[in-house]
Amino acid sequence: MTGRLQSISKPLFFAGVLLFAVGLPLSMFLMSVSQLFIIVGWLLDGDLKEKLKTAFNNKVVLLLVAFFLWHVVGLLYTTDFHYGFKDVRVKLPLLIIPIIFSSMPVFSDKQFKTVALVFVAAVLVSTLISMCIYVGVIPIKFQNVRDISIFISHIRLSLLICIAVYLSFWLFRRIKFGYGLLLLVVWFVFFLTLIESVTGLGIMAVVLLIYAINAFLKNKSVLRKGVIAFSVVVAVSLLAFNIKNTWHDVTFFNDAELRNLAANTANGTPYTHDTLNREAENGHPVWINICEPELREAWNQRSRIMYDDRNLNGDEIKRTIFRFLASKGLAKDALAIKQLSDAEINAIEHGVANANDLTDSNIHNRLRATLWELNRYRTGGNPSGHSLTMRFEFWMTALQIIKQQPLTGVGTGDVPDAFAKKYDETNSMLDIKFRLRSHNQFLAVAVALGIPALILFIIMLFYPVFQSQYSRSFLFMTFWITAFLSMLTEDTLETQAGVSFFIFFSCLFLFLKNKELDKNII
Repeated sequence: MTGRLQSISKPLFFAGVLLFAVGLPLSMFLMSVSQLFIIVGWLLDGDLKEKLKTAFNNKVVLLLVAFFLWHVVGLLYTTDFHYGFKDVRVKLPLLIIPIIFSSMPVFSDKQFKTVALVFVAAVLVSTLISMCIYVGVIPIKFQNVRDISIFISHIRLSLLICIAVYLSFWLFRRIKFGYGLLLLVVWFVFFLTLIESVTGLGIMAVVLLIYAINAFLKNKSVLRKGVIAFSVVVAVSLLAFNIKNTWHDVTFFNDAELRNLAANTANGTPYTHDTLNREAENGHPVWINICEPELREAWNQRSRIMYDDRNLNGDEIKRTIFRFLASKGLAKDALAIKQLSDAEINAIEHGVANANDLTDSNIHNRLRATLWELNRYRTGGNPSGHSLTMRFEFWMTALQIIKQQPLTGVGTGDVPDAFAKKYDETNSMLDIKFRLRSHNQFLAVAVALGIPALILFIIMLFYPVFQSQYSRSFLFMTFWITAFLSMLTEDTLETQAGVSFFIFFSCLFLFLKNKELDKNII
């Protein structure tokens, strides 16, 4: 390797890492290109034999490589090679990035801070673009507020926002104008609230609780212990109180409205009543005082979506109308439709089923919708289209597949076919378009490769946590908690964005960060 080429290797590698940081929230293309920069920079740096020796002397690298290679072995007994090779290609960074990052020199303090600042800035740009879409500055139509995240899924973006928040706190005392980063934290939390990200806010709340408990245990000051304990108790109590009250609102059914039911509308058309159905909105029974002939005519005069069609979320719009009118305490007839404002008609078209959603905060609306899902599911309702309760069906289906092939799994490429077959066998109540995979990374590994592979995955995931040089790292541990929690409800490593998120930050914090930077966390 010539000296000239070797001289550009490290700048090229650093540029690749910066591009990777930018690409995570903004561009799948940049994520791919950045890895080419990283690979070329590593190759040009020379001394590959020594680099490989360094990499494979690292147990974390060995575990990551072994986990990747197990997916390759899973191709030997798969039948869908198209999907299998695609899955291996998606997971290829699990092999390449650990070997490269672990064998390159640790970044200088300035380099690492630059990577952190560039990533935070990229996440900020992504959220600002999303906000421009939300307010109409960028004319892109969206049906759900979560759709304003146009570069990656809103769930992936929420995870990246969590990392940006941790990095902002970490950078606070390490750069000039650190107080500006605290304003960014406020913005990021507001944005998560705007897009109703229970995942992002929930993960940050768990991280905050863990570090609060840790601070309580390590702090010797009785006063500070008291402040921490009081703050945690108050926060948890307020959350529990809010959940309890919202659950009451969701489950309350006003039986008094079932007495003395009206026979006819103001126009003399007969009502129909289903007094056995216990579904309610804000306590008002949904399935009483219904006059579909009047509703159909009155609704079709006011809406661009016909009464017998589906709303913009894909649900029957008449059901959304029933629930919305019930939430206002109105009968389901022509007079009620006339009382609705244009904004309320538009909300129903977009799938809003409770009038309170137009006045309450986004995150409270999401809480109410989630609890409504749970209540409907426990009473036998179809979970199709509801993100939380559909996951219960995904998980049960995955467990049934694992039970049939616990040692080897179904093979790297046969996961979609195995789920489709099991859904048919069990006559799943999920609509065809909602019959998805496990949405749990641990179950996903066991379905594809069996319980032995799951054990390797758990060891791979937890091994760094029990190493003192890593467990004391604020950035690694906050990232790890975020990644681990995301894997409970998502197939984090089954997409390019998910694999990139996991392997980039794992290797950045484990291999390229100077351990001295872990001192004086905030």
